[in-house]
Amino acid sequence: MARNGKRRIGKQWTAAILACVMALSVPGTISAGLTDATVQSYDDQIAAVEEKLKYAEGVLSDIQKYQSAAYEEIAQYDAVIELNNQLRQLAEEQLNGTQWQIRDKQQSIERTKEKMEHQQNVLLERMRESYMEAKVDYIEVLLTSQSLFDFLKKLDYVDAMFRYDQQIIGSLAEYQAQLEADEAFLETAEQAQIEQLAKLDGIIEYNQTLCDEKLAYVQYLQDNEVWWTQEYSYNQQEEQKLSDELEVYLQELEAEKIRQEQERILAEQKAAADEAARQAALLAAQQSAAQQKEAALASSCWPLEAGVTVRTSSQFGWRRIWGVSDFHRGLDLACPSGTKVYAYAAGKVEKSTYHYSYGNYVLIDHGGGLATLYAHMAFRLVSEGDYVEAGQQIGAVGLTGSTSGYHLHFEVRENGSLTDPAPYLVFP
Repeated sequence: MARNGKRRIGKQWTAAILACVMALSVPGTISAGLTDATVQSYDDQIAAVEEKLKYAEGVLSDIQKYQSAAYEEIAQYDAVIELNNQLRQLAEEQLNGTQWQIRDKQQSIERTKEKMEHQQNVLLERMRESYMEAKVDYIEVLLTSQSLFDFLKKLDYVDAMFRYDQQIIGSLAEYQAQLEADEAFLETAEQAQIEQLAKLDGIIEYNQTLCDEKLAYVQYLQDNEVWWTQEYSYNQQEEQKLSDELEVYLQELEAEKIRQEQERILAEQKAAADEAARQAALLAAQQSAAQQKEAALASSCWPLEAGVTVRTSSQFGWRRIWGVSDFHRGLDLACPSGTKVYAYAAGKVEKSTYHYSYGNYVLIDHGGGLATLYAHMAFRLVSEGDYVEAGQQIGAVGLTGSTSGYHLHFEVRENGSLTDPAPYLVFP
């Protein structure tokens, strides 16, 4: 991320302020070697804050590499904003100090102008009086002189007074020029500080914008987390509900088939209602179911298209998903989208429908209490009541229902109860 907000203050214009803070203890002189302790303190504080700001920005740069550290990133943005606020406050205080110095210089200039005006008035008055009474002054000087040497000495004194007045006026003029130069220098420093304040305002606004964006992102993550947690819980409930319904249904189906088989055997044997005959019929039905199961297993096939790369992405049984314990009811066979799905063995299609969690799924009864289920298919090629052969295509691998990737969810049930599908499959 570009860091246009990073600025360096202090050394660019604080040195200029230090250079123009001078003592004015004696009128007409300037001491450039003295520095303002308060300004130096500000410089030290600014340097300390800048060091903290540099560290905070470094930490922020590292945190930005990891999306999961959004909260820490926000804390660093807050620290950067706070440090920039401190820099701005210090800059404002320095600006106030500079403005105070400018006012002091202006007052000194006004006082110097008053002194120059007063000194000029005194000199002009003396010159006017000397001009009006020039002859009398020289005669009087001559008459009061005791000798020619005394006369010349008094004339030198009068000239020296005029020269002294002129020197004072010249010194005051130089002092005023220096004060005006100092005032101009301070005004330049003031302008630089005002521009620096504007830059700091831009930095603070920029960092605040980034912080607000990150807060919105965190809120987005929190909202998604709540949504996905609710979605996962609902999926669990729906899967359990469907599993319970399938178990009851298959048990009832198998019970009905056994009952029908019993009636058939009883009708063939023409045995009335003898308990022994019923037991024999039941045993015959069970044996018939076992034979049907063995026949189905003997003619079973791999439920996916040959030549396609397949891997087991989730085993049967308990697993951890999203930090929660979950019982997986089947075997997940990950493979490309559109891979053909085949019937494991011959049998009757008992269910061919769509479910919120299983998506497009097909349930096939193979007889002998054995049934298989195929879920998350892109589409279904068979309907309820159809009879399918082993290896007949019944659909294709898809992404319907609650799933995070293309795979076939394959279940095996015996007498309605779930069992591990792995022993039933011969992996290619």
